[in-house]
Amino acid sequence: MRHDLRAARAATSALFLGNGFLIGTWAAQLPRFKAALGLSDGELSMALLAFGLGAVLLMPLIGWMTAAFGSGRVATAAAFAFAGTLVLPGLAPTLPALVAAAFVAGACNGTMDVSMNTNATLVERTWGRAIMSSFHAFFSLGGLLGAAASGALIARGLDIVPTLLVTCGGTALLFLAASLSVMREADRAGGSHGLALPRRGVLALAGLALLCFLVEGAMVDWSAIYLQTVAGASLERAVSGFAAFSLAMTACRFMGDFAVRSLGRVRTLMAGGLLAAAGLVLALAVPQPAAASAGFALVGLGLANVVPVLFSTAGETPGIPPSMGVAMVATLGYAGLLLGPPLIGFGADLLGLRAMFGLLALGALVVVLVARPVLSPRQSFPSPRPTR
Repeated sequence: MRHDLRAARAATSALFLGNGFLIGTWAAQLPRFKAALGLSDGELSMALLAFGLGAVLLMPLIGWMTAAFGSGRVATAAAFAFAGTLVLPGLAPTLPALVAAAFVAGACNGTMDVSMNTNATLVERTWGRAIMSSFHAFFSLGGLLGAAASGALIARGLDIVPTLLVTCGGTALLFLAASLSVMREADRAGGSHGLALPRRGVLALAGLALLCFLVEGAMVDWSAIYLQTVAGASLERAVSGFAAFSLAMTACRFMGDFAVRSLGRVRTLMAGGLLAAAGLVLALAVPQPAAASAGFALVGLGLANVVPVLFSTAGETPGIPPSMGVAMVATLGYAGLLLGPPLIGFGADLLGLRAMFGLLALGALVVVLVARPVLSPRQSFPSPRPTR
């Protein structure tokens, strides 16, 4: 294996790690933004919505940019931009300023997300074996490290802006090191840079991404509330559900490449959906804190490698540049992550939270049922290519 290919894989892994670190930093600072500006939950949700919209609304354009300028260039430029703009919410003196800053930071995050996943498909194709899960594992690890680092700085008494400067500045150094070795496309066809309409096969992949991100968004925003209100957990213990989900997802992603190579993409998707559905059913059938947390850990194991498989497959869609396929799947997927939690909240008011988690279990089963038709045999992982 060539040294420069290993360096390119390490560089892309560093981009995923840094992106996850910044997302963890953002999440850890949200309570401080709320307290500093005296915001209500509803007012804070406007900033959260702006962050998500900034990513989703620009994703089709990001696909064109990445095809036109190359995933390596766009990913590194967006990485530095995300690290810089994430400081802006800490400087916001009012709610409108916070919303605007969140939108800008979210747009930079969305640009980085599409371009670094496109670059990951390029590295994976050149590597000749399934390695996409390892990239997403570094993202999950980065999220845990970012939240932990922010927590440590907060414990030392640092204010919001110094905390953001330290974490974002350190991440920018990581991005600088990654930029030296990131893989760049050898050529880009001049006629392939136009905005592409969604293809039927890509829409099916995007639909699966939507379902998976709906479940993931529920775990992030509603697992603690489920443990508290349905399973009767204390406030301190309620966070164990999300912790179990996150740790299981991170660990499984580091083993995910072996699973994809052994099972193939179709079986990996089917097994993932089945595990996620089983975890949700366990949490529904046994509404006790320990059982629900174990169920949420199963959801993390199940979803860990589904999204990497979908991004890899989208990046190999015939007839369109890899960035376009990734952007199409990411747009609908992140729309599910953005819109899912509020929809669950509205539905819980009408039907109850347990009923909504039951619908999520059905969504996970849909992934099992449609995985084979959506991922056709020619979308199985390509045979290894010799490297020179």
